[in-house]
Amino acid sequence: MIRLILPVTICITLPWGVHADTTCENIPYSAENCVRTVACVGDQGLYFDGQARGWNEGAVTGQISDGVTCTGTWTSDGPMGAGIAKMTCEDGTDIRVLYHTQDNETGTVIGRGNDTRGRNIQVWSGTNVLAFLTKDGAVGPALPCNSGPIPMS
Repeated sequence: MIRLILPVTICITLPWGVHADTTCENIPYSAENCVRTVACVGDQGLYFDGQARGWNEGAVTGQISDGVTCTGTWTSDGPMGAGIAKMTCEDGTDIRVLYHTQDNETGTVIGRGNDTRGRNIQVWSGTNVLAFLTKDGAVGPALPCNSGPIPMS
């Protein structure tokens, strides 16, 4: 059960949205497993884009849209259970998220948490996260953040 929240090794902001490093590959049951992780940060239009690596536990890395890089770890209590992710950002902010596995094989999780700045965090992760975030009839995926939808790519 992989996945968790928040991360990106390389994140490029494009005029129409976000694009994370494409070297992330889903390899079920492998420590080399990697899935994309995206999150809404607070209610002012910030988002997180990154990767969760490993199986049942691993590293999570990424960048908030304001340029702050964050790294940490995630752990899981089983294929259809809950897990926790903890990250520290380069500006000193700590993030903690509790998540629930939706599909172990694809690393699909949905989570919620907060950071030490008092911001709410909403997280989605998995091989098919962009397809999941694409609503019927939409041109592309968008994070459903409190500040409004944030286009992703």
